[in-house]
Amino acid sequence: MRKRDLNGPGVCRGQEGLTLVETLIAVVIGIIILAGAFIVAGQVLSNNRLSNTETDIASIEGGVKQLYAGQGNYNGLTNQVAVNAGVFPADMVGTGSPVDSWQGAVTLEPGTAVSSDYGGDFAIQMANVSQSACIKLATYQYGTWVGFSINGTSLYSPGNPIAAGSSPTPLAAGDCTPASTNTLLWIVG
Repeated sequence: MRKRDLNGPGVCRGQEGLTLVETLIAVVIGIIILAGAFIVAGQVLSNNRLSNTETDIASIEGGVKQLYAGQGNYNGLTNQVAVNAGVFPADMVGTGSPVDSWQGAVTLEPGTAVSSDYGGDFAIQMANVSQSACIKLATYQYGTWVGFSINGTSLYSPGNPIAAGSSPTPLAAGDCTPASTNTLLWIVG
């Protein structure tokens, strides 16, 4: 008597397919891999925004200094003057008004608009900066600026230097709020 094939005609015994448990394990592994990819992509995007912002600040600084070279002060500096002169990188003025990588407003003004202490200087202000970016940007080119403040609190200025041995990072961490509403102000000489 011939043995009956329980797998049906034409089906080999080694090709039975995945069980429900094996399928679920494969799906869970796939979800974990996708979640990891999203986390890494978010960190890369955040780092790129930070790097772009640092490059933009340096570009603005150089552009304004070149625009006002030999004038002795920055009187009359406004966003519109800087936009018309091509001081802002093109990606910052795509919508008309200058914005940073997080779409927060960027403002340029003569130092005298901030304080009479900054007569021959100018200011770069960025609004709506996240807490992590705020802390990192507070230490960007630390010590090369005439002054720097976070949310109106001076981290350092001519009359308010950071004490010897202090680090700007913990000070910035205390001044940067958890919300993405931080305003940073660089005084450039």
